[in-house]
Amino acid sequence: MIGRVRTTPVDPMPDTSTIEISIVIPTYNRPDYLAAAVASCIAQQGVSVPFEIVVVDNNPEGSARPGVEVMARNSAVPIRYVGERRPGISHARNSGVAASAARYVVFLDDDEEADPGWLAAHYSTIQQFGADVVFGAVHAQFPADAGTVDPYPRNKYSRDAGVPTGAVPPRLPGIGNTMLDRARCFTDPEPFDPALGLTGGEDTVFLRQLLRRGRKMVWCGEAGVRENVPADRLAPGFLLRRAFQRGQITTFACARVTPPHWAQAWRMMLAGSAQVVVFGPAALALRILKDPRWVAVMDRAALGLGKVLWHPRWQRRLYRKA
Repeated sequence: MIGRVRTTPVDPMPDTSTIEISIVIPTYNRPDYLAAAVASCIAQQGVSVPFEIVVVDNNPEGSARPGVEVMARNSAVPIRYVGERRPGISHARNSGVAASAARYVVFLDDDEEADPGWLAAHYSTIQQFGADVVFGAVHAQFPADAGTVDPYPRNKYSRDAGVPTGAVPPRLPGIGNTMLDRARCFTDPEPFDPALGLTGGEDTVFLRQLLRRGRKMVWCGEAGVRENVPADRLAPGFLLRRAFQRGQITTFACARVTPPHWAQAWRMMLAGSAQVVVFGPAALALRILKDPRWVAVMDRAALGLGKVLWHPRWQRRLYRKA
């Protein structure tokens, strides 16, 4: 059993012995995004095996339940509701894995919408290449009132390894839009570290641990999703804080895996120091000149600073504590 889970099925429990894939969607107070995410899962095409949708509500008041109940009543795909009262994304992910029934688990963020052939592509890739983990592409989707979005933020909210399907991605992405083999990947009682539930980085540490255990990870270019990015996340301040936190996680994950990879952590800190020295002054000069490229350059400096100041005492919460 993974953690202590409060599972509340919205309908009688399906025959889980036939379920091959569980789509796990953690959510917190985003009903409109969640509805779009679930609808995109229901609309999947070409999936040759039974699958289910497991929505994990991290709001202790259960705000997502009424909407999930409505969707479940009108869906040909089994949808189950899981209430996880303990705050933090780690608890939500762990509860989703524990409540799921399938051989394969796919994580979809509640602000993501899957392409129609997404699940079939994931399943085909993990079968064809004998993989333990399959990553898919994320394409940023911005609101109409955001206007023309510069390439810099568009690229920051998107991920595309740029390698053929079946190839090993050059770097580890996040856990969103990822399919995993349950037996090979979820062997620990709590695969996602609860201590990182509010600061983030739980997925990076988890994936690095799998990599150290020799799990096979491949890319699937056909398993795409669209991430809905609110306009307020395009502000320079938000983008730079996000870069700093990404840098922190990069180094922190090296120290958090078992056993710790201190040599790599030191290399990250040295590289981060160089980034601060090189890109910091350049970004300040561009800002003085009112050159819009200053944000993209400062991103590199913020990323480097995060690699240096990675200790938990300097990490701020990414997720709310109810």
